Amino acid sequence: MKSKFLYILLALCLSACHENTTEDVIKESLIVALEALERGDYDGYLHHVDMGAPMDSAQRAFMKDALRQHQEWTGAERPAVVSVDVVDLQLEGDSICMAYCQYTFADSTKEVVSHKMVRHGEKWKIRLRD
Repeated sequence: MKSKFLYILLALCLSACHENTTEDVIKESLIVALEALERGDYDGYLHHVDMGAPMDSAQRAFMKDALRQHQEWTGAERPAVVSVDVVDLQLEGDSICMAYCQYTFADSTKEVVSHKMVRHGEKWKIRLRD
C-alpha cells in the first residue's frame, strides 16, 4: 500500500514539474480547434480562430453557417476524418507559427494541411486572414 502511494506521489510530482513548451501549447490549441470543427461545434472552433478583427454577432452567425455548409459539402465528397496529427511546427518569431497536420480519413488516405497560427497573449489561434 505504501509503495503504491509513493508511485502516485512520484507521478504527480513529475507531471507537475513538466512545463508546457510553446510547441505543446500550439499543438493543443490546434487539435482542440480541429476536433471542435469535426464534431460540428462551430462556436468552439471559432473560439480558437483569429479573423484579424473581432466579429459581431451577425458575422459570427454567418461564419457558423458557412462552416456548417462546408462540412456538409466535404462530408459528401470524402470519407470522415479519423485522426489529426501535428507532424511539424515552424515557429516564425515569437508570435507566428506554421503548423502542419496530417489528416487520416476513414478510407486510410492521408493528407497534410498547413495552418497559420498566431499568438494572443498566452493562447495560440488559427489565423484565417493574412
